[in-house]
Amino acid sequence: MTQADSVLSTPPTNTSALPVDPTRRRLLTIATGGAVAAAIPTTVGMAAAVDPIFAAIDEHRNAHAAHLAAIDELARLEKSHGVHKANWSITEKPCDDANDAFGLLVKTAATTVAGLSAKINYLRAIAEGREAWMLDEREGTALDLIESFAKSLSTIWWVQL
Repeated sequence: MTQADSVLSTPPTNTSALPVDPTRRRLLTIATGGAVAAAIPTTVGMAAAVDPIFAAIDEHRNAHAAHLAAIDELARLEKSHGVHKANWSITEKPCDDANDAFGLLVKTAATTVAGLSAKINYLRAIAEGREAWMLDEREGTALDLIESFAKSLSTIWWVQL
């Protein structure tokens, strides 16, 4: 065995560098870990994939926006052509679609904590905004909300066990 003839020819013992493992197993472990991490969706992403409330919220948001756009178009027509010549029927289908979507939203139970939180926040925004009438002028809304929240809590509670 060869002897070191000076201190400079021996590797340092006080280095902070991590040891390098050039083995194939180490490389595969790192590659597999990265692939698994990339494949795991976020918690909210997973909740959106499995919780029907997210689709109900999106459906209502889109239907409500379409209804508001139809109302704006009717106002434009009234202004340019007069109230008697404007076609009021352009708001009928968007209004029905928004009402149906809201009914679905109210009745849909969340199946995740993230979904329940999203539903509460979405309904809170409605209650605090110009559309608060949606929550108190529709027959059966309060009871439907109570039932959907009870079902949400029951479902989430069982999933948590």
